[in-house]
Amino acid sequence: MSLPIVTERLALRPYQVTDLAELHAVLYSDDEAMALLGGPRELAGTRAALERSIRQQRADGYSFWPVIERTTGSLVGEAGLFPLSPGGPDISLGYAFGARYWGRGYATEAARAVLGEAFGALGLERVVAITREANLGSRNVLRKLGFRMDGCRHVWGAEQLYFVLERDEYNGG
Repeated sequence: MSLPIVTERLALRPYQVTDLAELHAVLYSDDEAMALLGGPRELAGTRAALERSIRQQRADGYSFWPVIERTTGSLVGEAGLFPLSPGGPDISLGYAFGARYWGRGYATEAARAVLGEAFGALGLERVVAITREANLGSRNVLRKLGFRMDGCRHVWGAEQLYFVLERDEYNGG
C-alpha cells in the first residue's frame, strides 16, 4: 500500500514520533472527543498509542494514520485499520477526530479512503467496525459506507455494536 492517501480535503500518512504533541492536543486529551473512547489520556497514553501504530505499520502495512487537513496542514484526527483482537481474524476500521473538527464530513471522507485501500491494495475480503451504541455520529458514518450491524461484541472492556462490510457489498461508500 502506498501512503500518503490523499482525498479532496484530507491526507493520511504514517505516524511519525514528531506527531505526538499535536495528536495529544487535538484528540487524545480532548474530553469530548474521547468521551466514548475510554476517556482522555495522559501524554504517556498518547505516546503508547502512537508507538503502537508505528509498530503495526511496519509489521502489517496498515495501522491508524494521522488525518491531515490539506488546506492548513493541521492534524485533525486519525483513521485506519487495526486487528480487532491480536491474531485476528477481524480487521477493523477506526476513526476519531478532535471535537472541533466534527460535523465537516471528515470521518466519512477518511473512512471511505481507508476502505478503498482495504479492499484495493490490501486485498481484504471483509472489514469490521465497532462503536458504542451512544455514538450516533459513528453509526451514521458506518451506515453511509454500507456497513451492516451484526450484533454486539464485548471489546476493550465495553459492549460495542459490531458492524461488517464485505468486499462484494462495498460500493465505494
